[in-house]
Amino acid sequence: MTRKKAAMMTTATIDYSRLVKAADIRAQAEARARGPAQVSVLQAMIVIGEEKWAEAMAIAEDASYPWAMRAALRGATVLVRDSETTDTLAFLLGLSPEETDRLFIEAAEVRL
Repeated sequence: MTRKKAAMMTTATIDYSRLVKAADIRAQAEARARGPAQVSVLQAMIVIGEEKWAEAMAIAEDASYPWAMRAALRGATVLVRDSETTDTLAFLLGLSPEETDRLFIEAAEVRL
């Protein structure tokens, strides 16, 4: 190789830790399709409606439920996806995972 060609060649370093894997891209797309990671309780209440929300809260006040679960529901201001509080609320409302996804998507559209 001539000196001129050798001078033109450079080396590059690839930082593999910054590469995004296909599985990560799919996971991000699935998370976006499920809606936001959190919504306010008020946004969720508006989507759910007064009657159904009241029924769920009446069940949640039942002393047979653990105190910590009841306190978490009463004190929540934000619903975080994949949290025990959201799972409990979905159970009380009778929501499937798909309906819970829809709740988050619709609640995120509510402007307060």
